[in-house]
Amino acid sequence: MNLTINNISFLKDLDNNIKVDMRSGWRHHYIDASNLIEITSFIRLIGEDKIYLIIPLFCTSQSLSLPTLNLSEPFLVNNNSNSSLIIKFIIDQYKSSGFTIEEHTTIIFAFKFKRVWFSDK
Repeated sequence: MNLTINNISFLKDLDNNIKVDMRSGWRHHYIDASNLIEITSFIRLIGEDKIYLIIPLFCTSQSLSLPTLNLSEPFLVNNNSNSSLIIKFIIDQYKSSGFTIEEHTTIIFAFKFKRVWFSDK
């Protein structure tokens, strides 16, 4: 399935005939916000035939467990997803958010993610 190859594949845009099993639990993958290229490694490490639902977020170092900014609605990725597209999307979302960073504040980028499975309804 072509997920987030040419466009971000939002969960809300899936065909209504596809059932999405989202029973797995949420996990977090943290990345230094100054090195978003690490997203490429995260995408490549997704197992073959696995699909993840992700929500990109920024957290301050003081509250890693409490995200301060969700950067988008949930979208779908697999190990063939375009990491350059995802990085550009995240940067654009951040720039348009109006979120500002105080001097000497460490910002951590995170993916809140879970594995999902598709089937026909």
